[in-house]
Amino acid sequence: MNPKSIVCFPFKSEDTGIFTKNIREAVAHPRVNAVLCVGYEKNDCYQGIERVIPEIEKESNKEIRLILQERLGSKRPGKGDGMNTALKHFLEETEYERLHFYDSDIETFSQEWITQAELPADDGYQVVRHYFPRASTDAMVTWMITKTGFAILWPDTELPFIEQPLGGELLLTREVAARLYEDKRSIRQSDWGIDTAYTWIMVADEFSLYETYVPIGKVHKLYKTLADLQDMAIECFVTIQQLKGEKVDTVRMVHRVERPGPVPDRVKEKTAYDLEGSLHLLMEGWSDKQLELLNHFPQNVREGMAECQRKPRFTFMDAESWYETYKILLEHFDPADEDWRELFFKLWIARVLNYTTKVALRGYDYTLFYLYQMVEGFVRMSKGERSGI
Repeated sequence: MNPKSIVCFPFKSEDTGIFTKNIREAVAHPRVNAVLCVGYEKNDCYQGIERVIPEIEKESNKEIRLILQERLGSKRPGKGDGMNTALKHFLEETEYERLHFYDSDIETFSQEWITQAELPADDGYQVVRHYFPRASTDAMVTWMITKTGFAILWPDTELPFIEQPLGGELLLTREVAARLYEDKRSIRQSDWGIDTAYTWIMVADEFSLYETYVPIGKVHKLYKTLADLQDMAIECFVTIQQLKGEKVDTVRMVHRVERPGPVPDRVKEKTAYDLEGSLHLLMEGWSDKQLELLNHFPQNVREGMAECQRKPRFTFMDAESWYETYKILLEHFDPADEDWRELFFKLWIARVLNYTTKVALRGYDYTLFYLYQMVEGFVRMSKGERSGI
């Protein structure tokens, strides 16, 4: 007899048509016994889903639960509270054995995503994560914040090599869900830091992990300028900064990555953010204190960023400069200080713009190779520093 599964869609304000389609896909899967929708608030989206649930339940003869997220964490209320509320509901209100998470706005979601998670779980994997092709200018928080931090702080572990550590599409067994829910390091992350915390704990606790490749890609609403990612970038970094003193055993966990397939042209050719619209962000909101804080950084970074008051500058922020900048941020960044937050955001923008103009414009295949090599380089540099090389 197959294990019983429940699919969770955390949501805030989504296109109810796409969301409804995804609920229908989930309940149609033979392995799914119920769907859980965890809403941020009772807004128009929440009410729209509430109206369609009775019809879908009647058609599918499966239960769809709609609940509001609880205030469980200590950070900004957000996605983390939604996912942790789902963990709580799964553990305390159901006896299902597997919990799936999927973003509610995925235009390409289908039953196949669920199947691809269920099959590795049948083979004994405790966590199954979906990964998929991304535009060359997408995932800039993943590559420049999360993977970079994992490579600097835990280079001897699997953390830098998780394909998409911020992915919201995954399957957890009940054992893993219980571990995440009892760990204060994940429960406190009520904001965008939740995915970073989950990934870190999964590796630290050596849960077996399978990464399944979804060739169709994750088509969802994209961002406008990099300003849309400011909170996410900061909150993911703060999560890593808070974990920096924690140790992770270097014993290799069971980690298998499914081989990727061809990348669709629509993914290769997609631009994930408005480059021209982001340039002015480097010039805005400078304060005397931010200029003073630049004294913490290497000369080329200090001088380059100071020039941004007059014109956008970012040619100096190559991979090596970002590595040194990141290490300094780990030591000195104060998330409670607005000037530090603004300066952090500008430093990250400089890195993203440098990468976009110097690397991403050279083509998709070159870009992907560069990003993997960048992380590998950070791992080697960090290991070398620790061994005194």
